[in-house]
Amino acid sequence: MNFRARMKSHGNDKKSNRLYERIGLLMVRGQYRSALELLDKVIEDPLPLFQGEAWVVEERRLAWLYRIDLLREKERLTEALAWACLEVEMNPDNVAAIALKERLKREAGFLGRQGSQKHTLTGEGKPPRTAWGGVAGMRDLKAMLERDVILPLQEPEIYAHYRLNLPNGILLYGPPGCGKTFIARKLAEVAGFSFIEVKPGDLASIYVHGAQGKIAEIFAQARKQVPCMIFFDELDAMVPIRSGDSVGHHYASEVNEFLVQLNECGRNKILVIGATNLPDRIDPAVLRPGRLDKKFFVGPPDYEARVELLRLCMANRPQEEMDWHDCAVELENYTCAEIEFIVNEAARSALAQNRPIINGDIRHAAGNNAPAHSASDIEKMR
Repeated sequence: MNFRARMKSHGNDKKSNRLYERIGLLMVRGQYRSALELLDKVIEDPLPLFQGEAWVVEERRLAWLYRIDLLREKERLTEALAWACLEVEMNPDNVAAIALKERLKREAGFLGRQGSQKHTLTGEGKPPRTAWGGVAGMRDLKAMLERDVILPLQEPEIYAHYRLNLPNGILLYGPPGCGKTFIARKLAEVAGFSFIEVKPGDLASIYVHGAQGKIAEIFAQARKQVPCMIFFDELDAMVPIRSGDSVGHHYASEVNEFLVQLNECGRNKILVIGATNLPDRIDPAVLRPGRLDKKFFVGPPDYEARVELLRLCMANRPQEEMDWHDCAVELENYTCAEIEFIVNEAARSALAQNRPIINGDIRHAAGNNAPAHSASDIEKMR
């Protein structure tokens, strides 16, 4: 079974994706109560909570995390805490819920100063940052990263009590131009980690096994500035599959060195993040449990993110009153980079006629520049 087949076996992504598109639409329209009611239906119907097929369980738990995120955003911390307490009571083995409950108690002021100094990985005894400023929409992705990465890093004592190791590494995969690098940088900021970015060219060397030595140097540098996050962009080019004639011996040595350095990173307060557009080309040993064992699909921006991205790209340009909903719907399946290109093309059309940008310019530019990937293409990438 290849990488994508394994990931598809973990859940029903299409249903979840549509759910979060609908919720994003409600949030952009300011229909906060309706968004919460929709989430309630996913969480509570049918009872009991969080039972059924694996993908149903995952969808409900994501809806639960999403609901808590919305409540925190509106500073309704006591209500968010109540939802966390309910999940802990009904599922006492849900360690993520236990950790989230403790964090919400701290944010709501129910723990004193002593309780706020238990974060051994975020530095200087300060409460960790939790805001994803600058990352609009993508709430399902942020919820999963909070649950599977941020919480274990921020609440290490709780996870240690349950004999659960801190995450060793994660993989961000998906089509190009969707913001994997930006997500990685924000993840480091939210977690309070120092950040090292590595590109394939950074490992180039004229010497035999020179790249192998550079890999060791990068991890040595990270150990000097822990807690630290190492981000490997285009990971498939650095650690390709070792079987077959297309990969030389020096590549195999580099993959072996990467695997040696990757082991026990979590225990050493180092988190490794890999990003790729081609996950099937990464050596399977890199992706096995205990290494880059958490995988997150980073696809084109959802509705909420598209609206925010359009507003950002259109800022300080001459424009008539824009129908952001119309534009966001028109640009479904466009990547972040493609949306920026479409806005620039719309601006050129308006400039040529010496007038403000209008909705028709966006639609015309989109009509002349289809997205690189269709909805079916993106679904196959998951």
